[in-house]
This record gives sequence, structure tokens and C-alpha cells, in this order.
Amino acid sequence: MDDFEELSESQQRLDAMLTELGDDGMLLSELDGYLCGIAAGPELVAPETFLPLVWGGEDFDVPAVNQAELTSAVMARYEQINTELAEARYEPLYELDEEDGVIWEVWIAGFEAAIGLSFDAWEKLLQSHKESQAQEAAFGIMSLLAASDPAISDEDAKDPEMIKLQQDAPHLIPEIVGTLYRAHRLATPQTPIRSDAVGRNDPCPCGSGLKYKKCHGAS
Repeated sequence: MDDFEELSESQQRLDAMLTELGDDGMLLSELDGYLCGIAAGPELVAPETFLPLVWGGEDFDVPAVNQAELTSAVMARYEQINTELAEARYEPLYELDEEDGVIWEVWIAGFEAAIGLSFDAWEKLLQSHKESQAQEAAFGIMSLLAASDPAISDEDAKDPEMIKLQQDAPHLIPEIVGTLYRAHRLATPQTPIRSDAVGRNDPCPCGSGLKYKKCHGAS
């Protein structure tokens, strides 16, 4: 289990389940960046589309992990991120290292995976001739991805601006994703959530594809 500054009990449980997934699954910080990228991105992505990437593919074959419990925990964190972004109090879950400090690169790798699910929408935002705060924030994300690239050239790695960006990244990320969220979610009318009662054998309204009794209805 990776080191974090402070995790809630539910986050510790989620971290433990992700660890059991092995190399195919996401790390907790990676998952956090991934879910944040989905929450703040230029287009909505359905859970049935983004959930399989959490455990590495459509098929779930990890006997040590209950898929329904993992799905519920992931969706709970996703909903929490949405709430925190809406209230401008999102705090990314970064890994910590005694020598290197905050390992924000794992988080941004997860965000990059989310971009891959909506690549056309992100490309449209970046190439738009209409300048906006969202576009500026999107370019900020691109800069962070470049700064986190292991293949960065020696020349770029020694550039004072690049060094400063890498140092400031942990504090810049919440500001950047907050700007994206406000532009893409708070300024856009959202589809109302279905309010009628859900039967235990009905599909879970979270979109996981599981029956309600095996997903959010299991808690």
C-alpha cells in the first residue's frame, strides 16, 4: 500500500482493493486523477465506459476483490470528487515519498487516461479559436503532462520554468481542475437524476451495469 498524507477509512479500503488488482489495476492516486479527469472533462462519460479501465479491462477476474464493493467504492469517490470540485475544496490524493516528496506524476497519469476516453472533445477544446478559461486550464494540463514525461529531454529538464512547474504542480492541479469543472459542469445544465424508486433487481442508476442490490444497494 502506498504512502499518503492522510486517508479516510473508506479511502484506505479502496486503496487495499486496488492493490489486490495487481499490475492491471489502477493505483489509488492514479484512480483519483482518472476520476477527476472524467468529472472535470469537456464531455460526460458514462460509468460503464470508464469503470473497466479501473481494473484493466472488460473482464473482471480477481477472486480476492468483490467487484460490487469495488465498483461502489469507486463511484463513491467519483461522487465525492464532484462535490468537492463544485464546492472548490478538492484535494487530490497524492502519493508521498520520503526523498522526493509529493509524487503528483501518478495522479496526472490517471488524468491522462481520462483524456483518452474523450480525446476528440479535448482536442476540440484545445484547438478552439475562442479563448476561454477552460481552454487555458486545458493547456495547463498539457503542460503538466509534458513536465511529467519520463522521456523529457535533458535540456527541458534543466529549464528553470520547467523546474518551477514541476515544483508547483501539486498546488496548481486543484486550481486547474477547479476551473475546468466550473466551465464544463456548473455552467452547463445537467440531465436530471432519476428520482423514482429503484428495485433491488433493477440496474443500478449509477450506470455500473450491475444490479442495484449488488452495487449501491449493497451498502
